[in-house]
Amino acid sequence: MNDIQDPDFFHTCAWCGNSIDENGDFFGFGARASHNIDLSNKTGQFVSLRLSLIDKTTFAMVPEKSSDSLAEDHDLLFITCSEDCAINLKEALDLERDVFSDD
Repeated sequence: MNDIQDPDFFHTCAWCGNSIDENGDFFGFGARASHNIDLSNKTGQFVSLRLSLIDKTTFAMVPEKSSDSLAEDHDLLFITCSEDCAINLKEALDLERDVFSDD
């Protein structure tokens, strides 16, 4: 995972790359990072993730831990422009996890 310091990622779909209107709807979901990945020094930043099986790179925010239940339960937050993009990204992440899981 690489650091990304671009504030435009708040307004960019993590799946298709389209712009998200600042006042428009957006969709998001959280995910857990692999147990062997330490994101503690990435809090509040975007990180890139390589999806090897589909030859695509996406990005996610590492949330600050607070009383917000979404941030408490997830290590990564993904922002997408539509429900379809959220579903496609989640399926791609699930496939990567299932194939490369060391459990």
